[in-house]
Amino acid sequence: MELVFRRRAVVSRATVVIPDPEGEVRAALTVGQAVSVRWGYRGEVGYWQEWEGTVENIDQPRADSASADAVTVSAVGLEKALTTTTVTESFYREPADVVARRLLARTGLAVGTVDVPGDVLPYQVFSGVSVARAVKQLSHTLERSFGHDMSRHALWLGASGLTWSAGDEPGDVYSVATAENLIAHTPPQTPDGVGVVVSVLLPGLTHSRLVHIRDTRRGVDATVRALDVVHTLQDGGNSTAISYGKDTGWL
Repeated sequence: MELVFRRRAVVSRATVVIPDPEGEVRAALTVGQAVSVRWGYRGEVGYWQEWEGTVENIDQPRADSASADAVTVSAVGLEKALTTTTVTESFYREPADVVARRLLARTGLAVGTVDVPGDVLPYQVFSGVSVARAVKQLSHTLERSFGHDMSRHALWLGASGLTWSAGDEPGDVYSVATAENLIAHTPPQTPDGVGVVVSVLLPGLTHSRLVHIRDTRRGVDATVRALDVVHTLQDGGNSTAISYGKDTGWL
């Protein structure tokens, strides 16, 4: 199984390879079906993660493939509602943060932190666009009409609901340290670069959470924001890969 969370992407994703020698799993699966994943460490109450979404694609490997007896299920997170819910609405002299909350609420998901300027919009029209596109349109208005820097703002589904912010996802700071759980580390090579650190599995970690890296071999002792988080669970070993560095926000 692989779970992927990216700050620059609106939707989280999961890929699960399921043994299916008799074809029973494939017969029971359909695109759009609900998916629920729960994983963590046995006996560790605070080290579990739950993820929900829907099936996006079902792949049956070729007959000569090493995984011919398995079915590969690709799923997207609940945030998909941001890309499938359309908006046709106009706002007259409404604060930008109020408009943002109205847009996000249209998805049916809970709305959490909306940390954007409250400038009053003279007139804003959204015509048959997805909620994600409408939020991006609103971001452009705040940049071009009011001069705000929205480049570090991202949109994601956090613990409190849909979040649009330049800040972090609340929660304890995760730790990746030499002689504890660090497996590999490639620090950023330039000030605008991106580094990658690989640790043993860190259930609960998603993008936008803070991670404290202590790598004695490379002389790194820093608290960084996780930009990408990829959890991989496989026969050869489980790991969590975290990218950090240059933050480009939501693309």
